[in-house]
Amino acid sequence: MCGFIGIYNKNGVSGTGKADAAAMSHAIRHRGPDLDRAYGEGRAYFAFRRLSIIDLEGGAQPFVSDDGRYFAVYNGEVYNYLELREELVSRGVAFRTRSEIETLVALYENHGPSFINRLRGMFAFLIYDNKTGVLMAGRDPFGIKPLYYRETADGHVFASEMKAFLFDSGYDGFKVDPTLLQHYLTFQYVTEPDTITGDIRILPKGSYMLCDGEHTETECYYRPVFAPAKGSYAEKKLRLREAVERSVESHMLSDVPLGSFLSSGVDSAVITAVASKLSPGIKAFTVGFDVPGYSELEDAAAISAHLDIDHIKLQCTLKDFTDSYEKVIYHLDSPVGDPSVVAIYLISQEAARHVKVILSGEGSDELFGGYRQYATAPACDRLGRLPRFIKAPLAALARVLPPSVKGRGFLLRGLTPVEQRFVGNSFVFDELSKRRILKTFDPAVHFTDRTKDIYAQASGYGTLLKMQYCDLHTWLPSDILVKGDRLSMAHALEARVPYLDKEVFKAARSLCDRDKLSHDTTKYILRDTFSDLLNRETVVRPKKGYPVPVRVWLRGELYEWARHILAENPAEQYIDTAEALRLLELHRAGKGDYYHHIWVLLSFMTWYRLYIADAETTKRRVAEGEL
Repeated sequence: MCGFIGIYNKNGVSGTGKADAAAMSHAIRHRGPDLDRAYGEGRAYFAFRRLSIIDLEGGAQPFVSDDGRYFAVYNGEVYNYLELREELVSRGVAFRTRSEIETLVALYENHGPSFINRLRGMFAFLIYDNKTGVLMAGRDPFGIKPLYYRETADGHVFASEMKAFLFDSGYDGFKVDPTLLQHYLTFQYVTEPDTITGDIRILPKGSYMLCDGEHTETECYYRPVFAPAKGSYAEKKLRLREAVERSVESHMLSDVPLGSFLSSGVDSAVITAVASKLSPGIKAFTVGFDVPGYSELEDAAAISAHLDIDHIKLQCTLKDFTDSYEKVIYHLDSPVGDPSVVAIYLISQEAARHVKVILSGEGSDELFGGYRQYATAPACDRLGRLPRFIKAPLAALARVLPPSVKGRGFLLRGLTPVEQRFVGNSFVFDELSKRRILKTFDPAVHFTDRTKDIYAQASGYGTLLKMQYCDLHTWLPSDILVKGDRLSMAHALEARVPYLDKEVFKAARSLCDRDKLSHDTTKYILRDTFSDLLNRETVVRPKKGYPVPVRVWLRGELYEWARHILAENPAEQYIDTAEALRLLELHRAGKGDYYHHIWVLLSFMTWYRLYIADAETTKRRVAEGEL
């Protein structure tokens, strides 16, 4: 919906601070091309960029209360704000706009920080009380909307995107934390609440922060907890159907045109199908590449024909990919080594030509058990329950078997506790590979350092729920939602995710393993619940997830392009150039499949050049509108 900057200084905001806020706001102008405003009093100063979605005339920000005591900025959508507003009206509260931000401020004035528990939606906000000098910062339960901050000697600086700190004169420049880089090579991202710099952080999802000038407290108000129940399957289907349909309906609240992303899978098909019942003829958008096996256009076209909706297809080429690459890395804020990012950027660009709001299917896999890695969880549980005198020789056998032997990988997974092998949906560089490629490799740092606390919270779960819980706290907020927000907002397009709704999670949390993994498929209950709306092929089709032919291109057309980036290596103090080039040569020669490793390195090196090695040039390009 928008983007904002916040300066909080216990001694008051100086002229330099206000100038910084203006420059930082300009850097994120893509998030809000419809309005540019700033306001401040006392210890706080906010700059705001608006993308007008609801109350086009009256929703300007920063919002200031009638008595001048409170002012606030907010990014996102609160889907139950009209209900909350009606409740306040019944208590005598008067409103002058239809905007969500006015409702949030009134809730804060009447209920204090606890009001955040009542919000249903995606959001990040700052509210300042000019009487007490207290600032509240809040973020939604699943981490859909971002809120970065850094601490200063006298307060905090906040921003909707990390790139804004390029223009923060009080910041000593982006840097690389070697420990977090080591984890990046495993995960393909740095897990929240950290960023790769170490000194810029993200307000944790489901949390709020209170600053009073002397103390800062961060409180977790929401944590998703799975609680499988024995209720009948039919009852669970009914609750799931009602929750998803109501969520989609609430997510369609908009005063501007709205569409839907449509891949070939069941997640986006369900969202699009439900939305099309509410808005017949809704526009759906699909991206594909002109390489066999890397396009979902044909399958998505069959879905759209079945639903009788307006289907807009975008077929991309290698040139589209390379032309967009640098802008994609810049807009992501931190390096994210996920090849699908370019596809998401390109389809968002196309969608923004037609609509201002887009519905997307993110979150379904984490809630309903959709990833391929989840499918073997029940069998792994059975292996794990074998007596030690049987497991030990089996594990020894698996370790000496050649990698090509069928079943070796399953044995290794099943005989290794999930806490020691699963760090989320992606695992790129192992410890030996990191030692070879990373000049700052520290043997005392282990990939499990990032997940041990997560698994401690999930200690009572079985393997499947542990994997889902891990992905909910790593892969989802630090990869999936980063891509979705940054790459859509790069084109002033607001992406909404109906599955990531508190009421939908209530329906999902009660599901048992057999509800999710059944009939030789994942997400069984979701497929079954909405099978009446979809064609048979869509219901049973496995997930593809924005396939991009990087694996193929790196062996041919993209080889010289990649080799140039790796050879130039602006981050040579961290990454061994010779080893990076060796991986590329092995991949090109077909002696291994290293495309993902190479992409992780390309993403980091390009990010490092844009944000550190050539930061002054980047700042100039941003100021001149080139990025």
